[in-house]
Amino acid sequence: MRKFIDNFEEYAILVLFPVMVVVVLAATTARYTGFFSMFWGEEVARYTMVYLGYIGIALAMKRRAHIGVAVLTDMVKSKAGKRLVIIVQAAIILTFCGIISAFLFTIIGKQMVIGQTSPALMIPIWIAYAGVPLGMILLAVRTIQAYWGDWRRLDGEV
Repeated sequence: MRKFIDNFEEYAILVLFPVMVVVVLAATTARYTGFFSMFWGEEVARYTMVYLGYIGIALAMKRRAHIGVAVLTDMVKSKAGKRLVIIVQAAIILTFCGIISAFLFTIIGKQMVIGQTSPALMIPIWIAYAGVPLGMILLAVRTIQAYWGDWRRLDGEV
């Protein structure tokens, strides 16, 4: 179970990306051959892309692939300065995650009350919007893990 949690982003992307590719390929083929209509294909692709994008943000943090994450830490020489940079960077990212998640949870709550559905798939629209706070929560978790690791490396624990 721990391996699944540690690699959740990879597994989610491994499932979502091929689904998106197959749906887009099938919808495009269906449109140009005229055999059948996949009016819902564009919607599936759009919602899948939203989930891929926001889960990918968390994966990039896990892999430390975001530009500028280590630049300030490398510029500062003192241990206290590096700790301050770690705290400030983590606080900025976590604040961003909190603001976006709070805003989207408000929207999702209203959509659940109203019962709004997507035009083609007729699924509750909050399912499509849920990819954003999911990605932000994953980003917050991966940020805490990454910066905690940086903090421990300063102490020589890792």
